Amino acid sequence: MYINKEIVATVIQNARRKAKLTQAELAEKVGISEKHLSKIETGKNYPALDTFLKILDILNLTLGDFGLQSTNNTCPNKIFLEKIINSSSQKQLDAYADIISALLKHI
Repeated sequence: MYINKEIVATVIQNARRKAKLTQAELAEKVGISEKHLSKIETGKNYPALDTFLKILDILNLTLGDFGLQSTNNTCPNKIFLEKIINSSSQKQLDAYADIISALLKHI
């Protein structure tokens, strides 16, 4: 599925402004440079997936805000798990994957 850079730019910029964050503040929270965020907000660059997910979490955005639909987004447990995954470090994700793999062997 293709999503237009301008849509990504507009949604992120509007949400950032609504949250009363400067580009510098959002960039710091996301862990990218202000210059990179500026390029995302002007539609020059797409954010990397991990950056995009962090922006979604910080600005409380969903894929629906970009005109995309996620599958079965009405399941509370799925929403809960997606939030945890989206805000986790690589070390945490590795631990979660190990735990889930062990659990799946017994289900």
